[in-house]
Amino acid sequence: MSETIIRARVDELEKLECESIFKSLGLTMSEAIRLFIRQVNTVKGLPFEMKLNATAATEHDRWFREQVESVLAKVSQPGRVSASHEDVGTRLKSKQAALLKKAA
Repeated sequence: MSETIIRARVDELEKLECESIFKSLGLTMSEAIRLFIRQVNTVKGLPFEMKLNATAATEHDRWFREQVESVLAKVSQPGRVSASHEDVGTRLKSKQAALLKKAA
């Protein structure tokens, strides 16, 4: 099996604490990283749950709702003209064809 080198910048104190914990578990930093990578490949994702804390999750939800409401307000303005995805695609192809014809 061929090997490769991974480099990452981390906080020095966090690295030292991590090495101490790994040593208590009988692992080197390299062994622990290899185990992490193996688990990522096995579970096809991170081998632990990742989520925002309650305050950050609430703030994100508030921000996201503001963004959606802002877009909906713009789209719902009286007199606003909209086009379907198909119409936009047709217009784009027509413009591309005209530009290609002009360039030829």
